[in-house]
Amino acid sequence: MKNAKRALALLSAGALAVGMLAGCGGGTSSSAAAGGDSATGESSAAGSSEGGEIRVVTFFAGSDQWAPVWKEVVADYMAANPGVTIIDESQPTAGANDLFRTKVQADVAAGTPADLVLFYNGADMTTLSDSGLFVDLNTYLEADPEWASHIKPDALAAGQQDGVQYCIPYIGFYEGLFYNKGLFDKFGLPEPTTWENIINSVETFKENGIAAFAAPLPKASYITEAFILSQVGAEGQQNYFDESWAPALYRIKDLYDAGAFPADAMTMSEDDVRVLFQDEKAAMMINGSWCVSALKDNENMRIISMPTLPDGVGGSNVALSGYGSGWYMSKEAAERDDLTLNFLKYLTSPEVMTRFIAMGGSPAIDCETPEGVTPLEKSALEMLETAESTRPAIDSQVTREAWAVLTEPGIQYIVEGERTPEDLLAEAKSINDSAI
Repeated sequence: MKNAKRALALLSAGALAVGMLAGCGGGTSSSAAAGGDSATGESSAAGSSEGGEIRVVTFFAGSDQWAPVWKEVVADYMAANPGVTIIDESQPTAGANDLFRTKVQADVAAGTPADLVLFYNGADMTTLSDSGLFVDLNTYLEADPEWASHIKPDALAAGQQDGVQYCIPYIGFYEGLFYNKGLFDKFGLPEPTTWENIINSVETFKENGIAAFAAPLPKASYITEAFILSQVGAEGQQNYFDESWAPALYRIKDLYDAGAFPADAMTMSEDDVRVLFQDEKAAMMINGSWCVSALKDNENMRIISMPTLPDGVGGSNVALSGYGSGWYMSKEAAERDDLTLNFLKYLTSPEVMTRFIAMGGSPAIDCETPEGVTPLEKSALEMLETAESTRPAIDSQVTREAWAVLTEPGIQYIVEGERTPEDLLAEAKSINDSAI
C-alpha cells in the first residue's frame, strides 16, 4: 500500500502541473526552443543532425487543447535540427467521424504506418501491437538509462502488453466530480461529498435557475464511468458489463427524474457542458483534468471522486486516473536511421513535457512542479492522495463498440425508460465478449 501511495503522490504532483508549468519550460523560452540539449538530441545516438523526414501522426490537431504547443515544439525541433523535416499528419478526434483513429487504422492496414504515432493504449493497443509494424521500446530504454529514468514506472506499465513496451505513455488524466463550492455556499447547501447531499441539492438549484448537473446525455461516457466506479469499486469495475453495474445506471436516471440535468441535456455537446459549468449556470459536472486549465482561476472550483452511491463500495477510496495514450515507433523508421528515435527522446524530455502539461493533463515524464497551486489543483491533489488505488477509464479496457452501446445513446434510453440497464449491459457484454 505504501508503494501504491507513493506512486499516487507522483501522479498527483504531476496532475497539479496543469496550467502552472509555463514557468518551468513553457513557451518559447525553454531550452528546447533555444536549441538546448532536448532539441538537439545530444543525449541520443548519432544522427540527430543528419537530413531526413519523420512522419508523425497525433491527435494534437484542430480544436485540441494541445495543438498550439504541438506546433511550437515541432517548429523548435526543426529550427534546432535544420536537416530534419517533421511531416505532421495529425488529425482531429472531434465530430461524428474520428479522423485520427481512421487515419491510424488505415495506415496500419496498408502496412505504411507513420514513423511515430501517438495512439491509444489499453484495448486499442491491439490495433498496432497485432500488426507487427512497431518496435519493442524496451530495447531503446535499456540502451539509454538516463532517458528511461525520467519516465514514471506506472506510466511505462500502461504502455506494455505481454511484456512488450509498445508505447511510451505521455499525457495522463484524471476524472472526477467538479463542483462550484461558491454556488453550494450561496444557497446554504452542504458540499456534494455524499450522494444524499447531491440529490438533496437538485430542487434548490432548480428553483434558482441553475442546473444541478451538467452532462451531455447523447455522449454520457464520463458520468457513466464515474457512477460505475463509485458503485462497484476498483475490483468490480473490471467485471466488464456485469449486472452489478446496473444500480449505477439507475442512479443517473434518478438524477434525470429529479430534474438535475439542463433542459436541453438530450442535445448538449461536451463543449456545451463545459461552457455551462464554467459560466456558473451548473453546479456540478463529471469531467477530467483537461478542463482544469480553463477553470483553475475560479477559486470556487473543486474536484473530488464521485461519492459512494447507495449500497456502493467505491467513492473516495478509488480515483479514475491513468495514461490513455502513448508514442509508438515503427520498425521501418527504427531500421532506417536514428532520426525518429531522437525526436521521440525530445518529445519525452522533461523540458518538452512541461510545455504540454501547462495546457492540461498530468505528465508521464518526471518534471518539476512549481509552487502556487490553486484551490482546484489542491483538491485534485487531495483526491489522488486520498485514493487507495486508481483505475483507468473503462472505455480504454473494452471495445469501442460495446462501450458505445451503453453510452451513445444507451443512457438516453435508460433515463427515458425505453430500455433497462440490465438489457443494455447484456447487449454490451455480448459485443465485448465476442471481440475477445
